[in-house]
Amino acid sequence: MKHRLFTAIDLPDTTVSEIVTLQPQLEKLKAPLVWEKRPHMTLNFLGQIPDDEVPLVKKALTQATQSAYQFTLQPLYVETLYSRHEPTILYLSLAKSEELNDLHKSLIVNLESITPQPRKFLPHITIAQLRRTDPVSTKRFMDLISDFESPQFTPLTVEKISLYQSLITQAGTTHQKLATFMLQSLLL
Repeated sequence: MKHRLFTAIDLPDTTVSEIVTLQPQLEKLKAPLVWEKRPHMTLNFLGQIPDDEVPLVKKALTQATQSAYQFTLQPLYVETLYSRHEPTILYLSLAKSEELNDLHKSLIVNLESITPQPRKFLPHITIAQLRRTDPVSTKRFMDLISDFESPQFTPLTVEKISLYQSLITQAGTTHQKLATFMLQSLLL
């Protein structure tokens, strides 16, 4: 059996609450929140991993997190990502973080012998998805987003990463957490 796996940073309740305050504006734009019970920020999509390779993935994640320290991320403002023939997403951008980039690079290095990993990385928190993705609708949506009022977001501390399995059913996609990997504490 194969498992559709990805790594992610779970969002703290404070960040989730701040994003939920955007819901009235999103409803006006006909762009409902897209996450389920536990929102997260995807780090690496691993694809379909066979049963016998899941322990190798966990070992690779353990190795990657042994040299990574806890850090802080600063959510900034709402942006859109448009790709022709793909759903347009509304996401929360993040301030540049060398620590996040270093963690992502470490994950790539440790996972690439198991599954190929793309080098390009756009750290973001997906918050909504447009149903219509034609260029005219997307342009109109992007014009509306330029007037979007984002709250001042609280910085979030990243203390761990999680390994998730994505389960796709007729009712939609759900995520099951398989393991958690703690980052090293800054306190000695």
